[in-house]
Amino acid sequence: MANIVIIDDHPPVLKLLASVCRAEGHEVMAFDNGPAGLEAIRELNPEIALVDRRLGNLDGLDVVRQARDCSPQTRCVMVTGCTETRDIVLAIRSGAYNYVTKPFEAQDITSAVQEALSDPTEAPPPPRQKLVIVYPKQAA
Repeated sequence: MANIVIIDDHPPVLKLLASVCRAEGHEVMAFDNGPAGLEAIRELNPEIALVDRRLGNLDGLDVVRQARDCSPQTRCVMVTGCTETRDIVLAIRSGAYNYVTKPFEAQDITSAVQEALSDPTEAPPPPRQKLVIVYPKQAA
């Protein structure tokens, strides 16, 4: 099965997500803070990362962006209580593969993980940075 990194700063949710994924046979590494979870993504290059949108010490969108840059094959699924369309669009634009809202059912997580694992398309590359070159004015 898959290697999954889970990042959520709320212990009961972290435990529930880990339990759901382990019940499906996945290897799970669970972290209660963004920096530790991001370091695990850098080192382990997991297939999936389940990331809370609002982490106390690092925004979940920043985790997704940095994960996309350091481990482009990792599919990030945002798991959050933020249900506004604006938040969903921001998550997808930041590189999230999918978005699951809290409260969730175990099947919601299982489906999101299965969908990410079975998608035959390659993960999109990180967006290219714009390079602006400014030439000094030529003397007349």
